[in-house]
Amino acid sequence: HLSIEPPPTRNPLTEKGGELTMPWLLYFNQLFNGDAGTSWTPTFTSLTSSGTPTITGRYYRISQFLCYFNVLVTPSTNTSSTAGTTYIDNFPLDANSNGFCLTVSNNLGGGLGMVVASNNRVYVPSWTTVTTPINVIGVVEAT
Repeated sequence: HLSIEPPPTRNPLTEKGGELTMPWLLYFNQLFNGDAGTSWTPTFTSLTSSGTPTITGRYYRISQFLCYFNVLVTPSTNTSSTAGTTYIDNFPLDANSNGFCLTVSNNLGGGLGMVVASNNRVYVPSWTTVTTPINVIGVVEAT
């Protein structure tokens, strides 16, 4: 859980010379330093693969409610997915509202998927017989 201290209230925002005071700099640093990330092993439903792919995931708490995640699917030989039926079913946080995800793989472009809050699943877009690693990246409001 990311904890952000409130900004200082007793110091002025700027000094006479227009520079930020030290307490305000410390406050903004904690906002931008962010979370170091947490690893998890995503579990796919309906991912078709030739061989066993290596699947790793990591999510970052950007704020109390906003989360960025990245899943890397490295095919043994190749993988395929079907939009609407292939999904990650063990996202480690509770989605408060729908979010989005997209895939990228080398120079093959990508597609758009979504995080569905009602069932906490990450539905990935379609791809067919891809032999290169695929990144699924997304943003969702989650607790």
